Amino acid sequence: MKGKILSSLKTCRKAVAVACKKVNLFSILAATAIMSTPVMQAEAVDLFKGGKTTIQDTFGSGSTIIWILYTLEILACIFTYIKTKNLAMFASVAAVLVFVNVAFGVIPQPK
Repeated sequence: MKGKILSSLKTCRKAVAVACKKVNLFSILAATAIMSTPVMQAEAVDLFKGGKTTIQDTFGSGSTIIWILYTLEILACIFTYIKTKNLAMFASVAAVLVFVNVAFGVIPQPK
């Protein structure tokens, strides 16, 4: 058993030696330079500051997106009721509308 372990370690050492010979000196220097660059803080101006009112008008309460979601949900509930004849599917529109109201209430609005 001892001989097998030593022979496997020798082949491992040979493989590492061959790999080290094939590695390019430039790639080692490039990797060292990339890893040794300091991490610095980035400072920037908010470019989308003027677009916050547009986002509020589009996605806020009473916006076009919410009315489109409501309409699509109602149409989907009617379609599933017609296909399945299951009143639970038709009544699920109330649960989905409550979920959308809660979800849009939880999402923070830009100030």
